[in-house]
Amino acid sequence: MSAPTSPISAVSVADHCDALAASAVRRLESPSDRGSWGLLKTVFLGVVSFGLIPLLAWSARFRDYARDDSEAIRDLAEWAKFRGRQPAAMRSLLAAAEETVPSPLPRVLAIVLAILIAGVFAIQFTHVPFSLDNLLDATYSHDFCPEQSSPFDRPEFLYRVWVAGLSVGYAVQWLHVRMHGQNVKRFVSQFNPVITAENLPAVRVSTRGWVYFRPLWIMTAVILSMYHAWWSIPMVLAGMAQRRYTTLTAKRLRKELARRMRDVAMTDRSPGFAAVAPPRRCGNPRCLAPLHPHARFCTRCGSKLIWMTNL
Repeated sequence: MSAPTSPISAVSVADHCDALAASAVRRLESPSDRGSWGLLKTVFLGVVSFGLIPLLAWSARFRDYARDDSEAIRDLAEWAKFRGRQPAAMRSLLAAAEETVPSPLPRVLAIVLAILIAGVFAIQFTHVPFSLDNLLDATYSHDFCPEQSSPFDRPEFLYRVWVAGLSVGYAVQWLHVRMHGQNVKRFVSQFNPVITAENLPAVRVSTRGWVYFRPLWIMTAVILSMYHAWWSIPMVLAGMAQRRYTTLTAKRLRKELARRMRDVAMTDRSPGFAAVAPPRRCGNPRCLAPLHPHARFCTRCGSKLIWMTNL
């Protein structure tokens, strides 16, 4: 026969649940400001950098945004685990939370492709004088005619590397945004039974696509394609998808999840827990994980004692 749960252990579990809930709400209500770019910034920096700056910046910005998503979602999953209202669903819920962790591969691939394109151009221009006219002849002003030119001709070769490399990079970025959105959507669907077990309405998951279609973005791709920048098509698709997710889809889901957690705190908090001292949490603003009272370092981010603080 198992020993009865002591009041101290019950308070400790409740205190840990409160800490996880508070950490999740703080993350949900304070998303990273490194989400996406508007159209004007995209067009200007994309054109003057020959497509390289958006590719590098978007992968870094979305990685940070997705990491914030994942940290909040994993706190929610841990909170549901300690809450114990739906034990049968915990395995799938925790697995869905881990799937939201962003992969480093899109960022690495963007850097590799940018270095490859810049390196190929640099090597080729060691054999001919570098000038803006020669650079434009291999990019925006290139007369692409596969039937009458060889892919081994210098301008033709540079043009194909430029278009193919950027197209692959932006296509991977579009796929990364879409997959992360689907993973978050899957987690919310798994988390809804936990919410309904608290006698609260489920979070509505939109059935619409994740792409952010806007006429001006489409027009931008058409105009740039007229100047032989065919990579602008996947760039616009990736930009619209990232813009929609960070400004609409994720914003709404974060707001709804934070509201549900606040409703749980308001409706199901016993008076005995109100007198418990606030739990220790990691002082690293990008972590905020709950800590054991005698912890010397954070088990999530590895920060040492200098980061620790009582919040």
